[in-house]
Amino acid sequence: MDTFRTMTELENATTKNKDWDIITRDVKSAVLIAAIHGGGIEPGTTEVCDLIAEKGHYSFYTFKGLRRQKNVELHVTSRHYDQSTMQVMVSKVYQAVAIHGCIGDESIVYIGGKDKSLMASIEQLLTKANFKVAKAPDHLSGKHDDNIINYTQQNAGVQLELTTALRQSFFKDYKFNRKHRESRDNWNHHMYAFADAIIKAIETSNK
Repeated sequence: MDTFRTMTELENATTKNKDWDIITRDVKSAVLIAAIHGGGIEPGTTEVCDLIAEKGHYSFYTFKGLRRQKNVELHVTSRHYDQSTMQVMVSKVYQAVAIHGCIGDESIVYIGGKDKSLMASIEQLLTKANFKVAKAPDHLSGKHDDNIINYTQQNAGVQLELTTALRQSFFKDYKFNRKHRESRDNWNHHMYAFADAIIKAIETSNK
């Protein structure tokens, strides 16, 4: 159960730049890459999202938990994600990919969402790059119409849930603290391989 029912409620009860921050790059792309539970909420999602968007020249959104502890209180489920900046950005694009984090000791990517074409392309390219991919379980399915990632111009997006083990593997020495993961010197080849696979999948789906 989330502490806050909506992002509006969260923003009214917390402090920007103290509890959280929002970082965006609107590059007028038809694709948005988003980490709506970034920073300390689901560690590693902001960083891999940033890399994919930067290398692919896609628009970028992340909501980052900045607290030293209890960042989990800043989690608002995707179906209640009424954050105005994200709503505007996702409504302007044709394709959108949300990078989330889930619990798991095995390195797995769970794929969900409503954009079946892009989902198939991502599954194929991630598998080809030697990442383990599985269909998202029902509670992570991303198939609901009111999931923020499905508010694109085609009313469909992709939700990727990355296990803890997979996200940790993106950083040197598997370190997960804020200082370590925010230094690009600690982003390893595994993160770059993941980003490249997602970018290639997006490009393939648009041919």
